[in-house]
Amino acid sequence: MSIRADSDSLRELPIFRDCDPVAMQVLCFAAEKQEFASGEDIITQGKKARAVFLVLDGRAQLSTTETQLATAEPGALLGELAMLNSGPYSITAKAVGTVFCLRISHELFLRVSKEYPAFGAKVLQNLSDRLGHHLRELEPIKAMLLKSRSFADLS
Repeated sequence: MSIRADSDSLRELPIFRDCDPVAMQVLCFAAEKQEFASGEDIITQGKKARAVFLVLDGRAQLSTTETQLATAEPGALLGELAMLNSGPYSITAKAVGTVFCLRISHELFLRVSKEYPAFGAKVLQNLSDRLGHHLRELEPIKAMLLKSRSFADLS
């Protein structure tokens, strides 16, 4: 893929939606392309996140220690929240066949955000919007839990 195509793929993701195309192209130009062999971990649950990975080609099986979750295909972004807060990855993504990814390190993301402040601000706004959306989705569950009886009362 070209830098412009990689940039366009990233801009379709909610976290990078409406970000400055120039900043996105700089990010993609400086990012590292990485190949993963079948069965190799792209990210590993519990390990400190040092990068986010955009799947360019191939598929990855997503899982936690307890559960198989889904399959990531081209265009999927792996580990963005963990990378942004330098926390541990919450899932494992294992290559199913050969997988090609664009690796964006934490340091690169911060550097581009510093050089293009509107880019960093937009990413944070997009994350905030996404978090707000998820919290609104949880409101009905919260209401049901508040109305339900205590688990202690069930015995």
